[in-house]
Amino acid sequence: MAEGFKIDQQHGKSRVRVARVWKNVDGSGDVIVEWNVAISLFSDCLPAYTSGDNSAIVATDSIKNTVYAKAKECTEVISMEGFAILLGRHFASFYPQVSAAVINIVEKPWERVDIDGRSHSHGELAHVTISSLTVSLRVAPNLEDFGICFRLGSEKHTTEVKVEKYGTLSITSGIEGLALLKTTQSGFEGFVRDHFTLLPETRERMVATEVTASWRYSLTHISDIPAKQFCFTEKYLGVKKVLVDTFFGPPVEGVYSPSVQNTLYLMAKDVLNRFPDITSVKLRMPNIHFLPVNLSSKDKPSLVKFADDVYMPIDEPHGTIEATLSRTMSRL
Repeated sequence: MAEGFKIDQQHGKSRVRVARVWKNVDGSGDVIVEWNVAISLFSDCLPAYTSGDNSAIVATDSIKNTVYAKAKECTEVISMEGFAILLGRHFASFYPQVSAAVINIVEKPWERVDIDGRSHSHGELAHVTISSLTVSLRVAPNLEDFGICFRLGSEKHTTEVKVEKYGTLSITSGIEGLALLKTTQSGFEGFVRDHFTLLPETRERMVATEVTASWRYSLTHISDIPAKQFCFTEKYLGVKKVLVDTFFGPPVEGVYSPSVQNTLYLMAKDVLNRFPDITSVKLRMPNIHFLPVNLSSKDKPSLVKFADDVYMPIDEPHGTIEATLSRTMSRL
């Protein structure tokens, strides 16, 4: 309380960009990560707001510099979630006035490049888009100068970690921008029809979406983290594979989707069935429309006649489908 008012406050540092390279890991070459870090501290610094007393404030410059110092201390490869836990533990334990720290990180998707089945031996590769032209940029032409070649992917790995003073923990990881599309094996029938409905029913349509997913781990305390590092990176890759495989179905026959809603549910259910240490999954899947094109006029009634082949892609407006699937607590 402050002068009869309730105040909820936090402060921190956002958009702290850090890259960490580990050289020649296990003899297989270099590993690089690039993270965009945001940190919020919940602390007892009410006088800073009410009377201008800054004596309890952790400077955001200190918060930023801690990110780089802790990255330097990670002499072995660490997952993004592991790094977030490390930061959260530091802030919640090092400063007596800090009761909790929330760490959000987005990983830029650098991926190792293979050429003819072998990892490239030099430089780094990024894809730069200029209008509709994609240009590959290589750095360091000398083979002996640099380690492994990387390219920039599309979807991003995310995490939010909250660490409280006495070790209470919550970890939510996710994926953003996972673009998926099927040219067939999708339909939409039997929906509500009224005098505003123009959409025809169909058992044959193109379906496309850009998945945003987040999942909550069952770990609830620092002591729950195994002594052997819990590999969040492998979990992330595993969840992404389950989402993609369920969306598309078997490679030859595929799987029919009666709605984006049904596909979303099956994707979330498969993640929970596959990973017992995940307690809930939230999926947001906009229905990015590809509209069938028919062009006709009085003189040319079939100038362009749609036959599941010509579409008009549109970004907006688009349907928005979102749901969270959680495990129910069984009563013994």
